[in-house]
Amino acid sequence: MSTSREPETVREKIRQLENRRKILLNRKADAERKARTHRLIERVYSEILLPAHAPPSFSDRSAFWNSVEKIRKTTDELARSERTSSREQER
Repeated sequence: MSTSREPETVREKIRQLENRRKILLNRKADAERKARTHRLIERVYSEILLPAHAPPSFSDRSAFWNSVEKIRKTTDELARSERTSSREQER
């Protein structure tokens, strides 16, 4: 009886190995796709494209974002003071 089950056992083992191979190939393809995407993102975000009238200092990424943050804080303060003055006028 063991000889009749032997081909079935071998086929099952082959099927398991084929499935494992497919899983590994899919993982490899996913890793390659993620690596390619990461490389493209690095390439895209490594450049700053500025309009012609932008200050030359904005070509430095940190100077640009520091200016953006400064403007954001200023507008937040203006909005806060506007809300405060409108509340005072309502009283």
